[in-house]
Amino acid sequence: MASFASQQGAAVATTERHATQVGLDILAKGGNAVDAAVAIHFALAVTHPNAGNIGGGGFMLYHASEGSDSFLDFREIAPAAATADMYRDNPNSSTFGWRAVGVPGAVPGMFEAHRKYGKLQWSDLVDPAYHLAKDGFVLHQSLFDNLQRHKSKLTLDPGANITFFGSQKMQAGEIFKQSELAHSLQLISKRGDLAMRNGHIVDEILRLSAKDGILCATDFENYQPVWRDVHRFYWRDKEILCASLPSSGGMFLQQSLALIGNSPLSVWGFNDSRTIQLIGEATAAAFRDRNKYFGDPDNLKVDLPRLLDPEYLSLRRQQISATSQSNAHLGNASIPRETTETTHFSVIDKWGGAVSCTTTLNSNFGAKVMAAGILFNNEMDDFAAQPGEANQFGLVQSSANEIIPGNRPLSSMAPTIVLKDGRVDAIIGSPGGPTILTTVLQVLLNRYIFNMQPLAAVDAPRFHRQDLPTYIKHEWNRINAVARERLRQYGQPLRKVRGLGLVNAIFSYNGSYQAISDKRGDGWAQSVMTN
Repeated sequence: MASFASQQGAAVATTERHATQVGLDILAKGGNAVDAAVAIHFALAVTHPNAGNIGGGGFMLYHASEGSDSFLDFREIAPAAATADMYRDNPNSSTFGWRAVGVPGAVPGMFEAHRKYGKLQWSDLVDPAYHLAKDGFVLHQSLFDNLQRHKSKLTLDPGANITFFGSQKMQAGEIFKQSELAHSLQLISKRGDLAMRNGHIVDEILRLSAKDGILCATDFENYQPVWRDVHRFYWRDKEILCASLPSSGGMFLQQSLALIGNSPLSVWGFNDSRTIQLIGEATAAAFRDRNKYFGDPDNLKVDLPRLLDPEYLSLRRQQISATSQSNAHLGNASIPRETTETTHFSVIDKWGGAVSCTTTLNSNFGAKVMAAGILFNNEMDDFAAQPGEANQFGLVQSSANEIIPGNRPLSSMAPTIVLKDGRVDAIIGSPGGPTILTTVLQVLLNRYIFNMQPLAAVDAPRFHRQDLPTYIKHEWNRINAVARERLRQYGQPLRKVRGLGLVNAIFSYNGSYQAISDKRGDGWAQSVMTN
C-alpha cells in the first residue's frame, strides 16, 4: 500500500503500480481524468490480467470539472444464441470455457468514453499498454502466485498455457512479455473499437470458441456501450453519485443507508455489537430486494421508485430484527479470502474532474480462455443461470436476472463519487463480488459516521452480510470477543475470513486530495502537484 497527498493537483489510485504510473503520465501530458482512466484500463489488462481486461467489461462514473455527471455502462451482454436454460445440463460451463463468455464491452466502452470526453489522442492512451506488453514488465509476486493457483485450468487453454507457462521464465522478478497481446493492442490503437467489431481479433475469437462457445460475428458488430442516468441521492450533507442498473450499487447504498437511518451508530461505536448487527440486517434486507427484483434495466418489470419510497423503506426498517433472522449455528470456522477478480481505480485531474471505474472478468482470469492474447470473461454466471440456485458468490437470484439474448447481467460493481458543496470529496470502489457493496458502504460509514481519517476509513477491518447465507463474514480483527459473544446471543452466525474488498480511493482531506490503495493488496496510489 502507498499513500501520498498534495496541496493541489491530481491523484490516481489503482491496484498495480505500472498502471498508476501510466495514469500519472497521462495527467502530466495534459490529459483529463477520462484520458487517464482509459490508459489505466488498458495497462491493467497487461499487468493485472486476472482482472484488468480487454475481454470483459465494467462501469465508469464521471464527474466533469464543470459539474455534469455521467455513467457509462460497458457491461458484457448475453450472446444472440444464449438461452435461459443453456447451463441446466452442465452448470460448470457458466464459469469455465467459451460457453461462459459474454460479449465483451471493454474496448467499445473505453472508445466511447474517449470519444465523448477525452482530450488526448486515442493512440496516446493505448500505446503505454502496448509497450508494457511488447517490452514486458517485472513480474510481481502476487501475479506469479495467482497464476500458480489457477495453473491447472489455465494450462487447458492453448493460448493461456503458452502466454503464462510457455518458454518464458515465469518467476517473480523476471521480465514478463506478451507479444500476442501487444499485437492486439497495436490493432486497438490503430482501429479503435473497430478492432473488436471485425478483423483479426474477432476472427481469432470465433475460430477458437467455435467448438464449445456460442459467440458469433454479429455479437461483436452490434455491441454498444450505453450512457445511463447516474443514480444520485442525498445523505446527510453529501451528494452520492453511483452507478445505476445493471449495477446494484446505487440502489443498494441508498436502501442500506436509509434502513440504517438515524440510528446512533456513532454513539454505539464502531465495535459495538448493535452497530454490527444493525448494519448486517440493513444490508441483508437490501440484498433481498437486489436478488428478487434487479436485472437489466431495459427489461425490468419492477417499479424501482417504489423500492426507494420513504413509506416502503420505513416499513422495511420496522422489519429489521434486533436478532438474526436465522438461528442456524454455522460456527466461526476460517474460510478462504474473498477473491479479487474485479479491479477498481480512482482518478482526479487538476481541473477537478473525477472518474470512479470498476472493471471485471468476473472470476480470476475469467473463463480461463484466451484468443489473440486476450483473456475472456465468464460473466454469464452473473445472470441467474439457474434461478433459485446460488451462483459462485452464493447469490440466489430470481428470473428478473435470467439469461435473455442482448441483456446485461446484474452486477455488484459499485463505483461511487461523493460530492460536498459541489466538489469531489471522495472517489471509492472495490473488487470482491457481492462484498463490493458492503465494502463501499462501510468505507462511507467509516469516513462520515465514525469520522475516521481517509487512511483509517479504508484500512479499518470489515464484515459482510447478504441475504443468503445468513452468516456474517468478518475479517479476523473486525469483531472483538465481547461483540462476538453478544452477536451469538442474538442468534447471528459468524464466519472468519482473511480479507474483504480491495479499495482504491481518493479523498479530500485538509485541503488536499489523498489517494489510498488498500493495505489488503499491493496496489499503488499517488497524488501529484500540478501547475
